[in-house]
Amino acid sequence: MNSGMWGIGFALVDMRQRKLLKRFVATPLRRSDFLMALASSRLILMVIEVGLLLSFGALIFHIRVVGSVLAILLIGAIGAVSFGGLGLLTASRARKIESVSGLINIVMMPMWIFSGVFFSYERFPASAQVFIKALPLTALNDALRATILEGSSLASQGGRLLVLALWGGISFALALRWFRWS
Repeated sequence: MNSGMWGIGFALVDMRQRKLLKRFVATPLRRSDFLMALASSRLILMVIEVGLLLSFGALIFHIRVVGSVLAILLIGAIGAVSFGGLGLLTASRARKIESVSGLINIVMMPMWIFSGVFFSYERFPASAQVFIKALPLTALNDALRATILEGSSLASQGGRLLVLALWGGISFALALRWFRWS
């Protein structure tokens, strides 16, 4: 989540501040291609991050990875695209690093609180569970936990992967619509 949101958000606003985006206007590069390239660049970092985190967990905490490494990478890739889309959307109009920083925090804070990162989301009232399970970080956490710790298959994670794909697709479409080069 952090890599997709902060990495893309800061990079996009930094390019806007340094007037690099205005130079792209004169090229045949389409907005969709540029934004897709920016979002997909996080996939490379995601593979490295997931590998390091799993290795650290195995070496230091003796965590056994029960599920398929390929499934874990695919879930991570869908999560990276999802949060990349959110990062693009958040930074699509921001002109200053301070602005995008505040916007990203507004988007990320509810996910940190409600998604089971620091404590179980099951302790929240039943009326909040639908909202909580619709958050992309909840879907990503639950899918990764089920795959890594329980060996769940990708097919059993279909609903969670759909939540991630919807967040990524909708946020990318909105970012494409609202994005400005300057």
